[in-house]
Amino acid sequence: MSNIRIMRHAFLVGIRDFQMFWTWRTWTFGWLARILTSAAIWVLMGRLTGSPQQLDYLLIGNAAVAGVGTFAIAAAVWDRWDGVYSLLIASPASLAPTTIGRMAIWIFHWLGSSAATFAMLILAFGWRPPLHGLLLAPVGVVLLSISTFCLSVFLGALAGAVPALRNILINLLTTAIIAFCGVSVPVSFWPSPVQWIAAALPCTHGVAAIRLMMADGSATAILSELGQEIAVAAFWLVLALLAIDRMAERGRRDGSIEFG
Repeated sequence: MSNIRIMRHAFLVGIRDFQMFWTWRTWTFGWLARILTSAAIWVLMGRLTGSPQQLDYLLIGNAAVAGVGTFAIAAAVWDRWDGVYSLLIASPASLAPTTIGRMAIWIFHWLGSSAATFAMLILAFGWRPPLHGLLLAPVGVVLLSISTFCLSVFLGALAGAVPALRNILINLLTTAIIAFCGVSVPVSFWPSPVQWIAAALPCTHGVAAIRLMMADGSATAILSELGQEIAVAAFWLVLALLAIDRMAERGRRDGSIEFG
């Protein structure tokens, strides 16, 4: 079976995961209400500052990354909890297509969360971003979602080897994105070592590109940030593939991958 076919079937399993995890009611009135409330709090804080620039900064940052970083890492260990890891590890093929395919549904979850947040900020708070920026912003959101997904796959491989780390890694990822990637405070606010870490994290360059789009920045600067976001995604994807195969080989060698 080709890797593409494996990923397609795994993606179908991921869709079923999503349908079991959420109904349209729980997604809309549970998840989406939580995301929109969180974004609204930041917007109201921005209004309290009395600075239109600060308000726009918080609007763009929180809408761009709405929901990003959640649940995908958890999905990486569901095969183990379902008791099918032993069968997957026994296969001579790489475990990566299965893991990536099953997790990929959460990219669409993030995209939907971001689109809904942008819409809410426009309708509820009278935010009027430039039309060209609003039309280009989805490109940045897609790229930062993919790069975050690549990091999530890497962290998911770690969680697959040590399931007790699952929730810790989820919280670390979401906290790092909100705190260090230019979402609510500029990256330049942090000391240089933290800025270096932020440059290697997903979302940092994608959010910067979206801000440039909204501010009518130069095409060169926008493409530079998008290119760096793609490089970050590629970096984490390579590490993720290596980590998944290393975890699988260790499981084959010492029998550490038990039934859930």
